[in-house]
Amino acid sequence: MNKHRKLITIGITAFNEKEFLLEAWNSVVNQSDNNWEAIMILDGGADRETQKIFESISHDSLIKINLVKNKGPYFTRSLAIENAKTDWYCHLDADDRIPINMVRHINKAINDFPDIDFIIGSSLYFDNINFQVKNHQGILDNRLAYTLPFNGQSPIKKELFNRLGGFNKDFFRGGADWEFWLKVVESKNKGKRLHQIIYERRYRQNNVGSSWLNRRPENALKMIKMHPQFFKDQKRTKLCLSKAYELAAREFKRIGSRKEAYKLALKAKEFGNKKQNIENIIQEGKMSFWRYKLRRLGRLL
Repeated sequence: MNKHRKLITIGITAFNEKEFLLEAWNSVVNQSDNNWEAIMILDGGADRETQKIFESISHDSLIKINLVKNKGPYFTRSLAIENAKTDWYCHLDADDRIPINMVRHINKAINDFPDIDFIIGSSLYFDNINFQVKNHQGILDNRLAYTLPFNGQSPIKKELFNRLGGFNKDFFRGGADWEFWLKVVESKNKGKRLHQIIYERRYRQNNVGSSWLNRRPENALKMIKMHPQFFKDQKRTKLCLSKAYELAAREFKRIGSRKEAYKLALKAKEFGNKKQNIENIIQEGKMSFWRYKLRRLGRLL
């Protein structure tokens, strides 16, 4: 392996992650292979604690960018890729981590397979109590029809990102990672799947992915229209819409919007969704007002 030429840039984008930002950064500087460069971007409007941690971090291999205005996660990620000086880029959310041998595994794959344009590995999902490695089938995983079965921050060649047009602004409020990887599939570029864990993702609420559930059917229809090659298989189209309506129905049920949840559950069933939670939402939609209220109250007690 070339010990002098750095092959990959690790981009960290931060906003209000507080001490998690330092944890993410430490996971970079503690790598067993120091052949990396890094870019850290603080989005505008960050809280004071995150700002102080951002200001305290320095390293010879680190470029820092402090934005005045809030631009959002996909803009800042695109800016990090734009400023990367290496051929390869790997993103790290400021509340996540990379395992100690991640750079070693990535650099080895880049050197062993010089014709690849992306690398997909395994991810560890964790919080203060739990941890789990989620399995997937890489770029050919059937779940790509409705979600990202692997980590959307997977290492990519900067040239591939630019050639495919980067992140679609229509999905900046949710789904841009998914849409980008659909473009990767359709481009038929070569990649490498690693079985090692190369990313550690923190379980969290109110992230970009969870904030667009109620718009899932609308975005699914857009996605199908934009990627006719991928969705020419009608099984994929049905699966995409079935899951989109299911997830939206579950979200409206969670916030107590019974009528909207009922309508969405019926649409999910129309596209072949046979899950019990869809049947439960449909049953609740048919209940009288007071029976439904008593059922909800029973859950809260």
